[in-house]
Amino acid sequence: MEEKPVSLWKSSLTYGLYLGIAMILVSVIYYATGNTFAKSAQWVSYGVMIAGVIIAQLSYRKVLGEVMTYGQALGIGVLTMVFASIISGFYTYLLYAIIDPSLQEQLRLSIEEQIVRQGNVPEEQLDMAINVATRFQKPAIMFVMAIFGGALIGLVISLITSIFTQKKPQEDFSE
Repeated sequence: MEEKPVSLWKSSLTYGLYLGIAMILVSVIYYATGNTFAKSAQWVSYGVMIAGVIIAQLSYRKVLGEVMTYGQALGIGVLTMVFASIISGFYTYLLYAIIDPSLQEQLRLSIEEQIVRQGNVPEEQLDMAINVATRFQKPAIMFVMAIFGGALIGLVISLITSIFTQKKPQEDFSE
């Protein structure tokens, strides 16, 4: 029997789908509890992303026969996050554009509150800072930023996790 080659794309798409759904579930839970902009939502999401990338890398390594290079681990991790970001970014677009458009105003108020709380922006520059921040709050821009941001976060996570999930082949030292 001939062994089929393992597709990096198929594996990353599969685990990206799982990770994207998990990220959406976290978002839905925070949205349903009225804590959409809570700082803990961000930390929980990072934890889910890290776990998702590690699971994808370990599963891919298993399919490869328990041998995986650093580059392969990095590749599966980044691609998994890209696919997950596309899925969760699409959900974010739907949430802000269709499901609850009032979230855009709530997000603007949340950002304004954070800027004021930091206190390092002079009063005369406060409106300008808020205007700059709100330019990036349009659902379509948020979707695109989610993809690029997810790819960047995926790269950072994968650069670190690949160190631990790679497994080099055993070299035979018999003489």
